[in-house]
Amino acid sequence: MAPTRELVQQIYSDIKKFTRVIGLTCVPVYGGSGVAQQISELKRGAEIVVCTPGRMIDILCTSSGKITNLRRVTYLVMDEADRMFDMGFEPQITRIVQNTRPDRQTVLFSATFPRQVELLARKVLDKPVEIQVGGRSVVNKDITQTVEVRPEEDRFLRLLELLGEWYEKGKVLVFVHSQEKCDSLFRDLLKAGYPCLSLHGAKDQTDRESTLSDFKSNVCNLLVATSVAARGLDVKELELVVNYDVPNHYEDYVHRVGRTGRAGRKGCAVTFIAPDEDRYAPDLAKALELSEQPIPEDLKSLADGFIAKVNQGSEKAHGSGYGGSGFKFNEEEDEALRAAKKAQAKEYGYEEEEEPGETDDDNEIRKTGVDMMLAFTNAAKAVNSQAAGTSVAAIPVLPSITIPGIVPGQPSDFRDKAIQVVKNLQHNIQKITAESLQERYEAELEINDFPQHARWKVTHKDALGQISEWTGAAITTRGQFFPPGKIPGPGERKLYLFIEGGSETSVKKAKGEIKRILEESTSNMVLQPAVQPGKYSVL
Repeated sequence: MAPTRELVQQIYSDIKKFTRVIGLTCVPVYGGSGVAQQISELKRGAEIVVCTPGRMIDILCTSSGKITNLRRVTYLVMDEADRMFDMGFEPQITRIVQNTRPDRQTVLFSATFPRQVELLARKVLDKPVEIQVGGRSVVNKDITQTVEVRPEEDRFLRLLELLGEWYEKGKVLVFVHSQEKCDSLFRDLLKAGYPCLSLHGAKDQTDRESTLSDFKSNVCNLLVATSVAARGLDVKELELVVNYDVPNHYEDYVHRVGRTGRAGRKGCAVTFIAPDEDRYAPDLAKALELSEQPIPEDLKSLADGFIAKVNQGSEKAHGSGYGGSGFKFNEEEDEALRAAKKAQAKEYGYEEEEEPGETDDDNEIRKTGVDMMLAFTNAAKAVNSQAAGTSVAAIPVLPSITIPGIVPGQPSDFRDKAIQVVKNLQHNIQKITAESLQERYEAELEINDFPQHARWKVTHKDALGQISEWTGAAITTRGQFFPPGKIPGPGERKLYLFIEGGSETSVKKAKGEIKRILEESTSNMVLQPAVQPGKYSVL
């Protein structure tokens, strides 16, 4: 698994060189390209799959998991593992890892690995061995690094100077921070007479593939790109990397600069930073110091000035570039969103009405197992107390016959043993009952009055199976369908779904998902256009 499509393609092309010889099959699975071809190749069978996490999960979920599964995965490799375990990817990665074999071997690769991300990565590892080549998150010493403090308006002329010096020596890669900046710099370089290519995430997949192919095959020696090209790409004879816009965190700088000086070759990297971008100066100074490169005086003064501001409290240190900003889809996020909506409604002078059914859902979910267990326990206690309060005496059936060794009304060993056996039996019954009657939650959702297509959607076994697998709740169809206007008789109920689970959250999630499917199917039917009249009419 790799984080970017370009990296997946590169790994796939390298693997093909070996698989042709040893007779193995490799399939690339990544977004932006036709999913039908990837599915057909997976159905034919493959020993190796190179993928991005998002598209892989899409294929695993297609057709209820009938296309492929991960049960036979014995060797799992993650390239650029620190970015893979960042908060943006982490839920997807965890879901994929949990579906592979428990005895798999897992290998993680990355040039950088911050400590906070390493803690996440170690959750999927068992007694890992860590191998460090060179330093940890350190730029290669074969790369000559230069940092120039330049305002935005002076950078283009300086870039033209660098291109005049390096364009004929080999390939040049220019990094910018946004897609718009990438397109505008691409146009400016074309106007200045430099043939170049551009690469960023908004381009079509075919354009991205052809751009990289042209850059690697010497069709064009100049590429302007965002950080999508910063990780893992291996381009031969790449002599110069220019950070036209300063990287926004240390690890991004290490990966950008690492595109040159690969496999023992020498390389050069030039980074521009503006005086008002002093928050990034400490990272650049740290990178130069760790790779034993001289730190320019103007950069050092920028870094020292920003650190002084942080110590005074007038500035905040910027983030590490990890942690993501995606949705977490949890209850805290829902509560925060709901509170923000209410605050906005109050600000504009009206009270927002609560959504129908939102408050009733919690009341409709019932707890079952605990009440029954309490009833059994109370009944057992009542029996014990009643037995303790009454004296045990033998009532002779035939007064003339007596059992030898037992005097009526007097204690005996035989009677004591019998009472002890009964007490032990009661204790064991209570214990078994308590273990079997675990805490359960249940809810009901009537679906009788929804349209037929919507009812079919939520009662189909595939749909119910997916919801049960996702939420952990058991869903069964009960009752019978009554057409509009017909009233159920005594002991009869309209068609409904019975939802049962081990936790309140699972039941709530299952009920919410069923409601969503019902509402979506109903609204789609309403929005469908009316039947078009025929071409001919009967007169």
